[in-house]
Amino acid sequence: MFLSLPTGAWVLIAVGATLVNLGAMQWIIQIPQYRRKQFWLPVIGIIAVGVRGLAQSHTLAETLYLYIAVLIMFPVMLAPVRRQITRDYYRWVEDPSTKVSGGVMTWIATSMIVMLLAIGAVWAVGISTST
Repeated sequence: MFLSLPTGAWVLIAVGATLVNLGAMQWIIQIPQYRRKQFWLPVIGIIAVGVRGLAQSHTLAETLYLYIAVLIMFPVMLAPVRRQITRDYYRWVEDPSTKVSGGVMTWIATSMIVMLLAIGAVWAVGISTST
């Protein structure tokens, strides 16, 4: 299935996902001091997913799939609530006792769970068909 793509294709997809993540997160995060920190996300992703892949003896295609999925997950999860995140942050700066919007936290938690389940389901199907 999808894991049978050539390694070169997975590398190109991973480069594209990295660029999409960097561009999207710069648009999503409207707080200057946190914008600069978004460049670390791909580095942390490469290290974390790479170490996991080595520890579990996954192929490069399997490791790159997880890397791509994680990188794309963050913009998809945060883009719909980016204005509320920025608004809540600046309200919190003015008054540290301000609470985060309930809708924002609900959206982030729910969308993360749904995406992780989808990533896991695709992973399971890909692994079962590639063996």
